[in-house]
Amino acid sequence: MKYIFTLFTKLLPLMLVCCATHAQSNYPQKSISIVVPYITGGVSDALARALAIKLSANLGQQVLVENKPGGNTLIGATHVAKSLPDGYTLLLTAESTLTMNPMLYAKLPYDVDKNFAPIIALASIPQSFVISPSIPAKNMSEFVQLAKKQPKHYSFANLGIGSSAHLNFELFQRVTELQLVDIAYKGASAAITDLIGGHVSAMIVSTGLVSAQARANNLRVLAVAGSKRSTQLPDVPTFKEVGLEGFTPSSWFALMGVAGTPKDVLEKINVETNKILKDPSFKAEQLDRFALDPIGGSAEYLASYIKSESQRWSQIIKDMNIKLD
Repeated sequence: MKYIFTLFTKLLPLMLVCCATHAQSNYPQKSISIVVPYITGGVSDALARALAIKLSANLGQQVLVENKPGGNTLIGATHVAKSLPDGYTLLLTAESTLTMNPMLYAKLPYDVDKNFAPIIALASIPQSFVISPSIPAKNMSEFVQLAKKQPKHYSFANLGIGSSAHLNFELFQRVTELQLVDIAYKGASAAITDLIGGHVSAMIVSTGLVSAQARANNLRVLAVAGSKRSTQLPDVPTFKEVGLEGFTPSSWFALMGVAGTPKDVLEKINVETNKILKDPSFKAEQLDRFALDPIGGSAEYLASYIKSESQRWSQIIKDMNIKLD
């Protein structure tokens, strides 16, 4: 009897490993949740829902999208950070969650390195500088001249203190030496509506969200980010072309898991997501619609990118002396 007990205790760890491996190889066995820490209607939400449809087909289980906005993405990110590390709760978020918030808050309810596991970099999204059609400026030079003549007369739409939109606009003000009035908005959709109506003067926003309105002359895009002009707005110059060579506002999205999730589960999600990003029809029907450029690649690439972007924003935030505590 003693021999049997000893043998059992020696075999138990191996049995558990075998069971765990078997469970992981059968992943997923139930529905998966992608948490988006933003309101519905934005680019991140649209990307998550398009990705969820494709992943549902590829993985053979339903992939659902949960919007948990608020607190500069802290609510949604914290929810995922405290979830089980089993691959059934994922986070689709923009760079602010992973690279800016740790610099802006002295204390965060989550730790990027300890609570999250990188899965894949999804896409980058160039930003545009947009003004209301009510402003008598046809180009960037004219807008800067108008704003310098009347400090704090013109306003900009702030999509959240500490957000990439906010920090990019603060950088823009420093580069151009302008003083604009900050008006807070909960999301890009409401800000764009007010921009068209002339209730706010300018904003920096994802190119894909304003390209249709710009072509309809409902608002005016003065510059776009990127090394070359946008295919959606070929007549609009880049920031470099308007003399702001060092100013290249952009945003990017990543898919993260919970730290401690089995590596092969994370790899499976990575492989299937890479397939989707390389699918020409997905790019044409989903990514191009919002001027998104697919990234893809390994989890290691995303980890190194998060690190480099954190270092870059750390210096910028320090220079601007921005704290949210």
